[in-house]
Amino acid sequence: MFKYLNHLVISKFVMAFSGAYLLLFITGHLVGNLQLFMGREPFNAYANFLQSIGEVLWAERIVLIIAAILHIITSIYLKLHNYKLRGEKYAVRKYVKAGLNSRTMIWTGLMILAFVIFHLLHFTFGVIDSKNYNYQELYTKNAYAISFAGDIEQANQQSMSMEALNPEPIVYERHDVYKMVIMDFRNPWVSLFYMIAVALLGVHISHSLQSAFQTLGISGPRFTRFIRPASIVYGFFIGGGFLIIPLSVLLGLIGGNI
Repeated sequence: MFKYLNHLVISKFVMAFSGAYLLLFITGHLVGNLQLFMGREPFNAYANFLQSIGEVLWAERIVLIIAAILHIITSIYLKLHNYKLRGEKYAVRKYVKAGLNSRTMIWTGLMILAFVIFHLLHFTFGVIDSKNYNYQELYTKNAYAISFAGDIEQANQQSMSMEALNPEPIVYERHDVYKMVIMDFRNPWVSLFYMIAVALLGVHISHSLQSAFQTLGISGPRFTRFIRPASIVYGFFIGGGFLIIPLSVLLGLIGGNI
């Protein structure tokens, strides 16, 4: 497979379409995360739905990993190709302005990759902060109670305490993702790290869209005057949308009742 990626035109299209797929996922991920502003119940219901389709979710993750690998390989190949081309660091047509974001695109991409790995270890697998990861919501027949447990032993103790206070049996339990996110983002250093990372993501997406349109032949002065501002706005929407979540937690705008 990799020998075919050594072809310049194929690499450009693979990079463009894999990037488009990643962008589609990122947009959907942002829309889901913004449900934090709707409150605990809607956000935990959304998270529980994702966890309930485990096989489908893992299939999606595998496709995402493949798309990310192809995007990285083709990006590096095209970057090395452009280093050699006329001694320039990035070959562009005269009507495309190579700003700071375009000249550093591969580096922001690698930094985003490192952030994605951290994010998965943090919120998906609970490796980085297992205490906050293990919060659970416990439902009884007529109402629900919330366990503030940070580990399994504590969860069992609290479950016994609630059963003693409430004769209704616990009939349903789900991961309290809302509280996990709130508690983690109350750490200023964690929030600052995330805000810097998603700001870089917005910058990267801004140029990625412009580059993808150019790769697909949708370029020239007639198109560029619309593509460039639209790409900047969309990059700002993605970066700003993710950034506002940890910022709102720090400011107490969401999760203040926890």
